Amino acid sequence: MKLQAMLQGLINLPATILCMVFIVVVVVLSQAGLQLYQSVLGKREFRQGNEVAGIVFGGISLLYSLVLAFVIVAVWENYESLNNTIEDEADKLNGILAHSAALPPHIKKPLDTAILNYCNRVVEQEWKMQSGRRSLTPSAIPSLRMMLLQAHPQDDTQQSVFSVIDQDLSSVSELRRTRLSHSRSQVPQLVWFVLKAGSLMLIVFSYFFCVPSLRVKRIYLFFLSSCIAMSMFLVYALDHPFAGSARVSNEPYREVMSEIEQENQ
Repeated sequence: MKLQAMLQGLINLPATILCMVFIVVVVVLSQAGLQLYQSVLGKREFRQGNEVAGIVFGGISLLYSLVLAFVIVAVWENYESLNNTIEDEADKLNGILAHSAALPPHIKKPLDTAILNYCNRVVEQEWKMQSGRRSLTPSAIPSLRMMLLQAHPQDDTQQSVFSVIDQDLSSVSELRRTRLSHSRSQVPQLVWFVLKAGSLMLIVFSYFFCVPSLRVKRIYLFFLSSCIAMSMFLVYALDHPFAGSARVSNEPYREVMSEIEQENQ
């Protein structure tokens, strides 16, 4: 339990600090690997092999950078798509509230209460769900949909309002499913394996270059490993939009809740 609490506290640190910690860890491990290489094979370096090694290293770097760039663009688009989904869902909820103003109080009040409970469940439960876990509720606010089906509109205006609210609820259900789909990783395990293997290959391959000074070699390795660590952390942070300080905001739902609470005061 203490270890879990420590990990949870670490996750909640600012993203910049977590990124710096991750960079330090990767740099230390890469420098330790270089030290091991120097102690075992360092004396067998051949300077005339640098040209061939540079060509091979350039090819590996090009392939790795292409894959990395593609993944970063993909996860960034998913991250932005999730933000748009959240905004659209909140807009639909606001639309339901706006249309409910035309309904009598005995219908409007339970409708507002249902939306308030829905937003509270999103913020308090669905936002904190673990990766891969999804709510089993088949649709958004099922009790509200049942109430609309059982209601008997008194005139054409109420009939039109009920129809619009039902359409908005259908949209909310669809947007909710889209939002929940982002609670699991959008990057396939095979892609993660390629990124990890490519990162390791680049760092290890850099050991084979022969430079005049070991200190210079360590400086080169520092920049290489730092750049790789920053890129990998960026991919992970964008691929887990509900975790850490870089997570997407649930403020749109809180604004809906605040609007309902102010109206009922």
